[in-house]
Amino acid sequence: MSFKKVHLLTGILIVLFLINCTNTKKQRNTHMTKLPEYNCVKIDKNIIISGKIDDPLWKKAAVIPLNNAVTGEKGRFATEARLLYNDEYLYVAFSCEDDYIWGTKTERDSHIFLEECLEIFLNPAQQPHQYYEVNLSPKNVQFDATIINARTENDQGNYFKTMTEFDVEGLITAVHVDGEVDKPGKGKGVTLEFAIPFTELPGAPNIPPQKGDQWRFNLYRIDSPTPGKIESYSWSRVYTTNFHKPWRFGFLKFN
Repeated sequence: MSFKKVHLLTGILIVLFLINCTNTKKQRNTHMTKLPEYNCVKIDKNIIISGKIDDPLWKKAAVIPLNNAVTGEKGRFATEARLLYNDEYLYVAFSCEDDYIWGTKTERDSHIFLEECLEIFLNPAQQPHQYYEVNLSPKNVQFDATIINARTENDQGNYFKTMTEFDVEGLITAVHVDGEVDKPGKGKGVTLEFAIPFTELPGAPNIPPQKGDQWRFNLYRIDSPTPGKIESYSWSRVYTTNFHKPWRFGFLKFN
């Protein structure tokens, strides 16, 4: 980990301490749906990241759906995800139906979430005020950041900051498109793969995770059938199109 990143994380810890000292409101018990759990299987090899989800190791992973983030019902397109891990990486893959696969952003950390992207929110420390966001567009454009979020279920207008200067060094991604890109009605689907180095995600009790460890996380999809229109999907239902609801993160259990 670079000195720049260590300095950044030190500043984050100071901000989190101040948030915890000033945030005296108690979160109420959620009346919403039960938070889901995902049992993440450990593998002893590295997955070949091609974007096609064709490495045989993926057969070991449980497949989970992403549904409408607000209603919890099935989305217009089928969206599935799966996860695996080894001592080096957390692996995440998405498979998405889509008839219009497009994007205009080309630079890392550009606002791909205003168009089409798949998103992973990871909270290794299970502390609600700091987590990591790793996103990918159908054109393999990466967005990664650490999030400082003082919001609670009772106070959703509290302090919030996205720190894009935090880069997941060594992040590996790949995308495979079935159909034509940037042509409405000419797509069939897209698959995306991530290999996220554990050493870039400080905060967990153990790096790499040990069997029995647990993180909080959520998975999201933003589909844009036409520019300016957004359809939101999530694994753990968030009841809104705003994904930054850490109290709605599900549980990632390392087995």
